[in-house]
Amino acid sequence: MQEKMYNADIYLRISKEDGDKEESDSIANQRTLILDFLKSYSDIQIHKIRIDDGRSGVDFNRPAFMEMIDDIREGIVNCVIVKDFSRFGRNYIESGKYIQVMFPRSDVRFIAVTDNYDSAKANSYTDNIIVPFKNIVNDTYCADMSVKVRSHLDVKRRKGDFVGAFAVYGYAKDEENKNKLVPDDFAADVVRDIFKWKLEGISSHGIADKLNQKGILSPMEYKRFLGLRYNSTFKVNATAKWQAVSVKRILTNAVYTGVLEQGKRSKPNYKVRKCVEMPKEQWVRTENAHEPIISENIFNTVQELLKQDTRAVVRGKNVFPLSGIILCADCNSAMVRKTYPSKAYYVCSKHRADKGLCSTHTISAADCENAVLDALRLHTSAVLDIEKTLASIDTMAYQQAGVRKLAARLEAKREEIAKYNGFRLSLHESLSEGVLSKDDFVNFKKTYDVKIAEAEDAISLLEAEIKKSAEDESANHDWIGRFCDYGKVLERKTVAELIERVSVYEGGRISVTFRYHNEFSRLCPKKGVA
Repeated sequence: MQEKMYNADIYLRISKEDGDKEESDSIANQRTLILDFLKSYSDIQIHKIRIDDGRSGVDFNRPAFMEMIDDIREGIVNCVIVKDFSRFGRNYIESGKYIQVMFPRSDVRFIAVTDNYDSAKANSYTDNIIVPFKNIVNDTYCADMSVKVRSHLDVKRRKGDFVGAFAVYGYAKDEENKNKLVPDDFAADVVRDIFKWKLEGISSHGIADKLNQKGILSPMEYKRFLGLRYNSTFKVNATAKWQAVSVKRILTNAVYTGVLEQGKRSKPNYKVRKCVEMPKEQWVRTENAHEPIISENIFNTVQELLKQDTRAVVRGKNVFPLSGIILCADCNSAMVRKTYPSKAYYVCSKHRADKGLCSTHTISAADCENAVLDALRLHTSAVLDIEKTLASIDTMAYQQAGVRKLAARLEAKREEIAKYNGFRLSLHESLSEGVLSKDDFVNFKKTYDVKIAEAEDAISLLEAEIKKSAEDESANHDWIGRFCDYGKVLERKTVAELIERVSVYEGGRISVTFRYHNEFSRLCPKKGVA
């Protein structure tokens, strides 16, 4: 009887999940072992060697594996050879589906060399017990590894370590500590420009177009330019360009303020490869984790802008100066800008949708913007008056009740030192007059020296606390500089940074609510601008 010939695919696989077995299970070692094994099998000829390097055994959607399955379905291959069951796969259900159902049904011979398994020679009773058992062991190993990896990563996140595979655009991994982010000078400057342009009123689409026109590589292409093996599902063209979504992703990422937010997405378990969004309360947030690129004030201002209606100018890519900030004083709806042949107006959006819900509150766009600019000038003038009175900001901290208490304690400690120095000086007189023995002199002197040293330590701490209080007070007045720096025209950047809202009343009257109005009122309670 003629011997049956087998056309075989040799299947080799390895991934990081194989841990300390990686060397013994290397692709080269698997290939050598199988080829040596086949030297004694004249009935098996090699069709192809299929390799999945760096592919998990849990997921069976692997390129080389699927090509091998296609060969089986087309009748080209009728034998599959692997080093052991774990190289075939680590998913108990999927492995069993192929080894115990598909292969027998398709008359495919399956050989696992080091597990001493050959379906052409296997005993059906043993086959039904050993194969599922080995697959369960491999599956359990993968589950255990998954738990350990998740636990290890969670510990690192809570320590404030960065655990991502790639640094976010604008940063790089520190060469000395891969779990820490450091600014990438070139990309960090691009991030600063993106925030600056947003404050100036350019839309996300406009920013993306501006970056593409300048020839600046998108985050994906920049990673590849740096030699990183980065892939993403967001790429649709041969060369990934900047898109509005990638710009907005940067504008909303708190990482640029030095905050590390991790654990935003996760896989339900080791068998599911698709990530799901995690609730915000489950994120791991670490303040001051790395050097910031963007100040917290600029970041917060941009977040407010993104919440507002910032429709782009017709045929343009900038937004109107008051977009999203100008509101109806009565119904609190946004005022929309309407352009007629000769003039532009703002009108209540609720009235425009249904005339019975609110009145028009119509106001000329030019008159409104000029009035806002006048209010801004008046308010800035008042702020500059405050700045003059606070020219010596360091001394102001000492006038506060809390600092006065610290100063009083400081003075008391200085008096305490002077008293103990007086006592110590009198010891010498008492010793020379025979009032004190030498031993008593030494003991008393030692006691006073200790008390003086303790008082001096207390003085150092009090002085540091007073200095910090003065610095904190100075930082509290940083907002004054923002009003001093604004331009003389109504620009989007100025409005976004300094104005909270503009309310329009029926009849054309407006009121302007400025940012930092609480701070302004605290320093100058009798002054105000409306």
